[in-house]
Parts: sequence; structure tokens; C-alpha cells
Amino acid sequence: MTAASLPRLDNVVVLLSRPTEPMNIGAACRAMKTMGLQHLRLISPLNPKGRSARALAHGAEDILDNAVIVDDLMEAVGDALVVTGTTARERQLRKRALLTPGELADRIAGHAAEGRVIIMFGTERTGMTNDETDLCRYLSTVDTAPEQPSLNLAQAVMLYAWEIRQAMQRAGAPDALGARGRGLAPRGHGLGAKVNHPHRGTRLPTQHELDHMYAHLAHAMAVIGYTPRERLKFLTYLRHLHMRAGIVNWETHIYHILARKITGAMKVPRFGGMDDVQEPTAAELIVAVEAELDEPDGQGTGR
Repeated sequence: MTAASLPRLDNVVVLLSRPTEPMNIGAACRAMKTMGLQHLRLISPLNPKGRSARALAHGAEDILDNAVIVDDLMEAVGDALVVTGTTARERQLRKRALLTPGELADRIAGHAAEGRVIIMFGTERTGMTNDETDLCRYLSTVDTAPEQPSLNLAQAVMLYAWEIRQAMQRAGAPDALGARGRGLAPRGHGLGAKVNHPHRGTRLPTQHELDHMYAHLAHAMAVIGYTPRERLKFLTYLRHLHMRAGIVNWETHIYHILARKITGAMKVPRFGGMDDVQEPTAAELIVAVEAELDEPDGQGTGR
């Protein structure tokens, strides 16, 4: 395995959504630095860099000072290859798909060989919102005692940071060596994380590319009469399908082609794109898909 194909702790980002207790932010910084994680993002935090946060971040003030603060969820995750999340609540649609912290860490380590991976923690009182969980490719929960089923936010960050570090060491991450310069002996590889595709240009889509695809589909569905509720339900199930089965970058073009065909047949204005992302032209989409389907070795699209 080459150095370029190894996972890196530097590709892991901790995201705290709407934290209300500055001391938790500071304590999370210290937990992160202890385990070698450097990148923190905060969505609408309360007094994130004040005295109490700084006191609990003792020795990890650099992580606190460099934390990226945003007001919008999509801004926080738009550049991510994969978004993961933690929850203390069973989710009706995904309660059988919740991973243990160790299982999630293995998946994070696998994806971190290819790009940025976010692990998100919800606000202290209520946890992650439904919109936040819908964005997550993987969800994890900690098996706790029923008398006290939820962890303190900083405790949760420490637990998952430790698991991520162990998974990175097993996978050979060069920036996950211990204080004595040693890592753990390999225990296998991350599960279901890597793209297995004959075309070496194939990669996992970024979160923004996925959101752009879903928005294009929503536009086409509205054109043929789907109500907002129907669109939300359909796209939620489609997201969950992609989370389980996986999707690679060029496969998103197939959905763009479908959506473009629908709007063209209905003779309505085509999708204008999300923010600064413009919809690819029809020719660009077709060329991209045909280039993948016409593999010379005949291996097709198996992953």
C-alpha cells in the first residue's frame, strides 16, 4: 500500500452543531488534540472562544483558535467526501443500521484515505436534528445504561476520537503514531469504505455533489407533480439507499441525465444549479457516463 492510499487523521473533521455550553467546546478541543485530531468546526455556537472554553481547552488552545465557525449546516459539510454522525436516539428509518463507535471509526479510516470525513455531534440537549441525520452516510450510537443513556458532549468526542485513532493506527495512517512512535498491529481494514471500481479515476462524490444531485432530482420531481412531502419522502429513502449501497462520482451523472430528460420532455426551464455549482451540460454528462460504461476490459461498473 502506497503512502498516498493510506488514511490520514488530518482528513478527519469534528463538527459540533449548535453547542450551548462553552466548556464543552473547550473540553472537546482537549480531547481532540489528545487523540491527534486537529480540525474543529462549529455551527452557531454560544460564546465559543471565551474564558470558560479556553480554560477547558488547556494545551489545545490552537484547536480552539483555529476552529471554523459557520451559521449553516450545508456550509459546514459542503466540502466533505463523507459525513457521519452520532446519536443517542433510535431513528425509525435507520435503527437497524446504527454502528458502534468502533465500526464507525473503521469506516472513517477507510474513507479518510480519499478525502475529508466529518463526524458530527448534535447540540447537548436534543442531539442532531432530522435534517442533520439525513445528511449522514453513517450513524453511530454508544450502548449506554438505561438509567443514564446519553453522554456529555465532550465525553462523546473523546470516546469517538479514541476509536478513530485506533482505527487509523490499524490501517497504517502515518500521522496516527503514538507518543512513543508506535502504532497498533493491523486488525484488518475499514468496512465498506473504499471504492472498488476498475476505472482509476472513479472516486466518491463530495457531500456538495450529492446535494446538488438530489436538488436536481427534486426540481424534476416537482415538474411532474410530486408534492413537497412526496419529494422529501422519496429523496430521504433514496439517500438511505445510497448510504447503504454506495455511489461513486460518475453515477451521479446518471441522475442528472434523468432529471434533465424529464424537464426537457415537460418543456420547462432546466435546473439552474445550487449556489455556485452549475449544472453540467448534456454533452458533458453523457461523455462522462459513456467513458465509464465503455471500459475496455469489460468489467463494467461493479464496485
